[in-house]
Amino acid sequence: MLPLDKEPLEEQSDTQPFVFVDEQSTQLFKLACKVAVTDVSVLINGPTGAGKEVIARVIHESSPRANGPFIAINCAAIPASLAEDMLFGHEKGAFTGANSVSTGCFEQANGGTLFLDEVGEMPMELQAKLLRVLQEKQVTRVGGSSSVAVDARIVAATNINLKQAVAMRAFREDLYYRLSGFKLTQLPLNQRIKDIAPLALLMIQKHSKKPFPRLSSCAKKLLEDYSWPGNVRELENLICRSLILCNGEEILESDIMFDEEEGQSAPEMTCRNFDVSDSQEIFLNDIEKNNKASELPHERFLMSNLRNEVELQNIIAALKIAPTRNEAAEKLGISPRTLRYKINKLRDLGMPVPAAYARI
Repeated sequence: MLPLDKEPLEEQSDTQPFVFVDEQSTQLFKLACKVAVTDVSVLINGPTGAGKEVIARVIHESSPRANGPFIAINCAAIPASLAEDMLFGHEKGAFTGANSVSTGCFEQANGGTLFLDEVGEMPMELQAKLLRVLQEKQVTRVGGSSSVAVDARIVAATNINLKQAVAMRAFREDLYYRLSGFKLTQLPLNQRIKDIAPLALLMIQKHSKKPFPRLSSCAKKLLEDYSWPGNVRELENLICRSLILCNGEEILESDIMFDEEEGQSAPEMTCRNFDVSDSQEIFLNDIEKNNKASELPHERFLMSNLRNEVELQNIIAALKIAPTRNEAAEKLGISPRTLRYKINKLRDLGMPVPAAYARI
């Protein structure tokens, strides 16, 4: 493992690297490592997509059970009718189609760790059976009469307040205390800002080939200023989009496309080497003329895309202000080749790039 003062800090495992750079993340990492050496059950709280399974894997791989299996099951993603079978397994002939013995997650995790994600979504009738297994450390397969001993460390995670769920009689109190031997909290991504850029670089390496594109300082600032309602999962989706849009050498702020469905538009572009206010009126007039000239619904839809309009605004403003197109590219902080690529891309999207400005 790398020392804590490395930048970025990536805790390397056999399965995936872990990033803990922000001060609050490093504190969580140290707590996870401390609890890992014990065999107490752990409950991880945190919003969806924040990386609770990462913490579960840290606990597993820092524990004496590291050489054993790590089995993860999402309690919210399986039908109630199949949950018991998936957790406890079944005997041959237990039901139609049960042609052989099937081991459940508890038996599969024997000697290792069982991660119960979104445990708060587990049906009440299944909670009672889960509690019995945790107390007795034995499972009875569906259709079976005898019990099978299991030795699996339980790490559970939830994005809801289980204490409130207990008060509302939506979660068993005895099961809550059985699972929460030690509680950890994974913060949302916007509360651990220093993790964002290292995570972005990790995802660039995951989804692209060498030589990996760089992340420009302006793009990094955009990422750090965003609210990240979708947490780490949203960041990974954004990086995948940015890798498609970038020129292959560097991810610029113009390559950052936030998820507009979250109700938050793309942040204002602030990392500019020129002032576009003088050309704002000319730009808006060009947009208005093109909208009047166009009768195609899909073009009007594309014009409503704020992110593409902002990028087009910056490009046309630079072309209007700069004496040459090479200088326009320099003002935009990109190469002339990249500028040409951006203009062609915008035109392919249906954006109204005047021909006089598009010639490079």
